[in-house]
Amino acid sequence: MGNGANRDNRFTTILCSGFGLGFYNPGLIVNYQLRQRGIPTEVLVFEGFMQKEKQAKIVDSRKAYHDNFALAKIATKLPKDIRDSFNLEQINDMLNGWAAEGRRRFISLSGHWVYILELYRERLGAAADELEVDLLYVDSDLSPSWKSLKKYMPDYSTRYREVWLYASSTLSIHLQIRVGDGEPLPFAGRAPRYVIHGGGWGMGTYQGKIPELEQQGLALDVVAYELAETERQKQGNRYYMNDPQWMAWNKGESGEHEFPRFGEIRPDTAPSFSNLPSHHGLYDVIRQAKGIISKPGAGTLMDSLASATPVIMLEPFGEHEKRNLEVWLEHGLGITYEDWERAGFTEDVLATIHERLLVKRAATRTYTDDYLERIG
Repeated sequence: MGNGANRDNRFTTILCSGFGLGFYNPGLIVNYQLRQRGIPTEVLVFEGFMQKEKQAKIVDSRKAYHDNFALAKIATKLPKDIRDSFNLEQINDMLNGWAAEGRRRFISLSGHWVYILELYRERLGAAADELEVDLLYVDSDLSPSWKSLKKYMPDYSTRYREVWLYASSTLSIHLQIRVGDGEPLPFAGRAPRYVIHGGGWGMGTYQGKIPELEQQGLALDVVAYELAETERQKQGNRYYMNDPQWMAWNKGESGEHEFPRFGEIRPDTAPSFSNLPSHHGLYDVIRQAKGIISKPGAGTLMDSLASATPVIMLEPFGEHEKRNLEVWLEHGLGITYEDWERAGFTEDVLATIHERLLVKRAATRTYTDDYLERIG
């Protein structure tokens, strides 16, 4: 399981979730960056430790939420005790391995993992005080897995270190996760194109905006959720998607969890999907665009700040994304779709936002640097 966990006390286990790419891609980016700095790591994905039939239900939910945004929003308000989904035999084997290797450092991006960390604390007994766990909140308020945890284990945060990238309580931005190695591209030199997507599950009102934007003559980079959405492509638009066969909880050919395989979908051409070790493929499209038209999810905020690409914000998914919108507006790092429409879909307002993003990016410490400084 762990290559050297018992030989290097900096070994860090990064606990992700495949429930949304905002709880997956950031973890893999941090994983890559820590390894580049000599820290041994392992990424684990929560859904890989669920019962098989529960995994299948996630796939069904994903389709339902893509098709029905109202249903998806209702689901965010229903707290769930995820423990009835556990594959206990698999989890027990994992905890035995952690104990044998002496694992003490963890970064968790999902509240679901805290139940398992609590089981590990019990197993360690007195040695539980040696645990160093970051609860990494990638949204500015508690997303559904953390809210459910707050209901079923209200005192969880007293035993771990809470790390907020952004905080809705103070409308502040504390840390960022940099994506890729390159600096943001100059706004004036970018092609007049706009990425439009609905996050990892293709949720939200983005599809309804595509005809409006096409009528304005805007060139769109559409991230499709299903291949059927790429049919009857409009001239001037490009279509991309993640490999529909890819699942976050399945390891790739490397034997480790990998970024989604991603590719452009061209007419009359068989799709070709690939990935990089350092970051998700969509980011390379975003950093060349004038704006991201999307709901204000965690991954979108991360991509926006890293690339200095303004977010044109669509209807949020749940209260946590509503808070994300408020933080981005407070700092002038994005604009609502309605305000952009009132401004005549102009690039000028986005150029101003791009400059603010550059300033905020330069002034904001990265989570990776913060973590490395703390572990020594």
